[in-house]
Parts: sequence; C-alpha cells; structure tokens
Amino acid sequence: MSSVARLLGAVLFCALFATPAHAQDNPYFAEFKGQCCYLTLESGEFAGGQYFEFWNRGATWDVRNLKLGVSETYFRTSGFWHPTWYEGNRPARLPVQAVANGQSARFDFNVQAPTGVGTTTVFREHFQLVAEGEHWVQNSTVYLEYTVLPSLAPSVAFTSVPPVVNRGGTLDVAVEAIDNRAVQRVEFSIDGKTFTATTPEADGRTYRLPIPGGEVPAGTHTLIARAVDRVGNFATTTATVTAVLADRDGDGVLEDADCDDTKPNVKPGATDKPDNGIDENCDGVDSLPRVDATVSNSWVATSRTTKTTILKVRGAPAGARIELRCAGRGCPFSVRRFTSKGGTLDLRKQYLRRAKLRVGTTLEIRIIVPDHVAKVARFTMRKRKAPLTAYLCLSPGATKPTRTCA
Repeated sequence: MSSVARLLGAVLFCALFATPAHAQDNPYFAEFKGQCCYLTLESGEFAGGQYFEFWNRGATWDVRNLKLGVSETYFRTSGFWHPTWYEGNRPARLPVQAVANGQSARFDFNVQAPTGVGTTTVFREHFQLVAEGEHWVQNSTVYLEYTVLPSLAPSVAFTSVPPVVNRGGTLDVAVEAIDNRAVQRVEFSIDGKTFTATTPEADGRTYRLPIPGGEVPAGTHTLIARAVDRVGNFATTTATVTAVLADRDGDGVLEDADCDDTKPNVKPGATDKPDNGIDENCDGVDSLPRVDATVSNSWVATSRTTKTTILKVRGAPAGARIELRCAGRGCPFSVRRFTSKGGTLDLRKQYLRRAKLRVGTTLEIRIIVPDHVAKVARFTMRKRKAPLTAYLCLSPGATKPTRTCA
C-alpha cells in the first residue's frame, strides 16, 4: 500500500471517530417547540436574544455532550459566530444537567453579523442539536434568516441651534440623523462636555436635546453633534454658539459679579445680616453679630471745658470688656479697662465726676464682646457745644475703630 493511501485511510479513520454518526440506532430524537428571531443587521452588528427550543422525544439529553451546533456543512465555523459561543461551531450547550424524554430545553445564544458585507445579503443559517461523539439529534434541523446590510456611516445635520444662549436658560438643539440600519445615539459636545440623546422623535430621525445653559461657559464655542450607529460608525457636524452671562435672580447683577445668582437678596452692596451663615453682600464673609448696647450721655460745655452730667452704658452683657480712653488736656487718665457685670454702668460716677475736658479732647468708649463687632462711642469736645459724637465699630482683632465693619 502506498504512503498516500495509508495517509488517506488515517484521515478517514479519524474523521469517523470525530464526527457524530447518523446511524440507524440513533436514540436521540427531538421535536421543534420555538425559536427567535429573523433579524436585519448591519455588517458587524451584535444581536442577543436568539434561541431555539425543543422537546426531547428520545434518549435523555446530558449536559456533558448535548449542544446546539451549526449544521448543513458540519463543523464549519459560522459567519455569525460571537465570542460568547461555546465553540466556533457550537452556539450553546444544554442549559441544565439533563433533559428526559417529554421535557424541553431552550438554547439561548448571541450572534454577530459577518464583517465586510458590501451589498444587502440574506443569510440562512442552519443549526442542529448534537450529542458530541455520538449522534446528531434527529428531527432537530432548524434555521434563522439574517438580512445583513453594508456597514455605512450615518448622516447628521443640525436642524435647530440658536446662535446665542443665555446661561440662565437652555440651549435647545436638534439634528436629523439617518443610518441604513439604525442610529444608536447622538452625542452633543461643547466646551469638553458631552450630552447624549438616544431616542428620536416620532419621525425616527430627529434627535432633540435641551442642554442647560449653565453648563456652557460665557463666550463663543463650537457645538459638535456626533451620530453613532450600532457598529460604531459615526458622522459629525458642527455649529457655533455664543453663551452670554445670566442674571437668574433678576437682582440686576450678572452672574460673574453675583456670589449667588439664585437669590435676589444676595448681591454686592446688599445689607449683610450678621451671623446668619449667608454672605448677602458678597464680600466673602458672613458679618459677625454686633454688640447691642447703648451709651446715654449729657454734657455741659463752656468756652474752655466740657463736663459730662450723664455717661452710662446700658445693655452690655456680663463678661463684656469695657474700655474708656481719653486723649487730650483735662483727661484724668489715658485708658481704663474693666469687665461688665451686666445691667447699667455709670462711667461718670466712677471715672469722670470731676473731669473738665478741654476743647479738642476726645473721650472714647469701647464695648467689646468676643466674636462680635465691638461698639465704639467717640466724643470730641467743642467750644460751648455738646461734643461731636460718632458711633463707630471695631472688628475682632482690629485696633482702630472704623465707620463700617464686615
């Protein structure tokens, strides 16, 4: 026997043992129960939800070798193969341990349309149950038809895009996007941010999306619309949009100068309510509470000196530090400091009963409470007139009183 003949015999011998038989003693028999689905796909497109369901009308099916195989040309690799398949020509295996006679089983699998299809083509893909190493299951030959379209990029064009948008409003944009199979999504990108529309309007081709104006910085930008189909092909179109500053709360201050453009009572120049956790005047801090105390006073002035007849502090809380400062001729002291015990403090009686303050002398009373804006009363002596009176404030940590305090 020639070496060629021996080689052909060996190949035939191996094939007989590797291929499930169609012998007359085949105990496996099935009855068709259901299937899904005939599909239209774009070249390279993935689809799930495919299945065949059969009744077992013969010997028990075993998970160890019962599979759904590709048939017609046995052992070929299907053009609709997907990585989730059990093997290149075996879409699925028995989903349970065993299926006895009279029971049914469903074989679920995914498909992926072949790539490189240049014209619309209808494929009839055949399948059959197989008990590996034994037999192809009788009466289980089935098929599904797939219409495969060429892989083409979609088209996209703007149908509505405003040239100017207020940042307090909405940028309403729309495109017409068309594909030979289906548009999966349209992505709208502006200033590095992307917003996606996945559902078209009733016409099946208009994709509309409201983009919050606040997402677009002030200035002129390029808006990009990108239509993507189910296999990743895409097309883009662009438009120019200018975003202008908003005054959302209508307080007359644009957002770039307003520290909270949602509240009309918050803006530069507003009155800041102390210690409420809100920076109403946009100076970066919330005003501290102010010392709520009063200084009652009365004076007698001559051409050279002034005497106080009443000088009392009322309402200073217990623990407040009181400073009495005197500068100029006639001062009996320069500074006196003491702690309030609450109630009314008679400063004249304690410190100024005999004092005759000369014209130009200043007397200053500071009422200081921790974490509060201190209250300062300053009296400047005048000729034959009551002192010139000024009520000032002193922020925590400051040393010099001012007319306004944060």
